[in-house]
Amino acid sequence: MAFLDTDYRGTIKLREIIKENKMKKNLKKMTILLLLVIVALTPAYSSGKQESESSGPEKFKAALITSSGGLGDRSFNDAAWIGFQRARDELGVEIKVLEPTSVVEYESSLSLMADLGYNLVVGIGFDMKDAMTIVSKKYKDTQFATVNVAIDASNVSTAQFKDHEGSFLAGALAAMMTETGIIGFVGGVDAPPIRRFEMGYIGGAEYINSNIKVLSTFVGSFGDPGKGKESALSMYAQNADIVFQVAGKTGEGVLAAAKEVDKFAIGVDQDQDYIAPGNVLTSMVKRVDVAMYDFIKASVNGSLSSGIHTYGLKEEGVGLSEMKYTKDIIPGEYLKTIEKLRKQIISGEIIVPDAFKQ
Repeated sequence: MAFLDTDYRGTIKLREIIKENKMKKNLKKMTILLLLVIVALTPAYSSGKQESESSGPEKFKAALITSSGGLGDRSFNDAAWIGFQRARDELGVEIKVLEPTSVVEYESSLSLMADLGYNLVVGIGFDMKDAMTIVSKKYKDTQFATVNVAIDASNVSTAQFKDHEGSFLAGALAAMMTETGIIGFVGGVDAPPIRRFEMGYIGGAEYINSNIKVLSTFVGSFGDPGKGKESALSMYAQNADIVFQVAGKTGEGVLAAAKEVDKFAIGVDQDQDYIAPGNVLTSMVKRVDVAMYDFIKASVNGSLSSGIHTYGLKEEGVGLSEMKYTKDIIPGEYLKTIEKLRKQIISGEIIVPDAFKQ
C-alpha cells in the first residue's frame, strides 16, 4: 500500500511538472512567434541585402550559349565547354550550358541567362552578333563574351582568334604532303569567319606551291555530317587527296569520308586526329577552351575588360596538333618548314591573307 501511495504521489508530481513544462513551452513558442512577426515587419531584415548577408556570398555563375550545332561536335562548342568545366573545377564557378537549335533562339537564350542572374554569359556562335548586340544593351549590368564577334559595348568581351594564321600552316603542310597537287576545303556556312580559315589555308598552300589546285565548297550547315561526307567524297573523286574541314558536326562527315577512301583530312578547333587515326593529317587547333577559362577567371576577379582579346600564333591561341598518328610519315624537313613559317608569321615577315580585312 505504501508502494501504491508513493507511486500515486509521484504520478501527481509528474503531472504537475508536465503541466508546468507545457506552459513554459507555450510561452516560448509565443515569444518566438512574436519575434518572427517583428522581424518580418522590419525593413532591414526583409530586404534582399540582409538575406544575402546572412546566407554568405553568392557563387559566381557563368553560362555558355552554344552555336546551333550544340555540344557533341568534338570541335568548337565542345572546346568552349571544356574551358567552362575547368573553371568549375578550379575556380568553383557554377556553370550552365544552353544549346539553341537555330539562330532565332539565340536572343531568348542569352536573355534567359541574364534574367537568371548569371554573372558572365558567353555566346560563341559567330552568327550570334545580332542577338548579342540586342541583349547586351538590354542587360547592361551583365558581363557578356563572345568569340570572333566584335561588338562595341562596354559589357562585351571578344576572344578574337587568328584562325587564318593556323590555317596557313595547315595549307602549307597539305601542299607539301599532297601527291596529286589537288587539295580541298569544306566550310560549314559561307561567312567571313569561315572564309578566314579558307583564305589562310589557300594562302599557305600557294606559298609552298603556286600551282596547287584548291577545291572549295560551303555546305550551308554546321550540323549535317551526311552533307559533309558527300562533299568530301566528291572532292576525293576529283583527285584531291587532302581535305580541310571547318564545319562543326558537319565536318565529322569529312573525317569519315577520308577514312572510307583512305585519304587525308584536316581537323579543326580541337585536336581531332584521334577520330580517324592515320587519316587525319593534322588539326588546326583553336584554344577556345583557354579563352573561356581566361574570361571566366578574369570576370571572377573583376578584371575582365571589354573589347577584343587576341589569340594568334604568338599567343599560342592557334596552331597545328601534335600529329600523334601521322608524324612518323611526315618528312622531318616538312616539319622544320612549318616551324620556320610559324616564326615568320609571328615576326611579321609573312603576312597571312585575312578575310576580315578584305
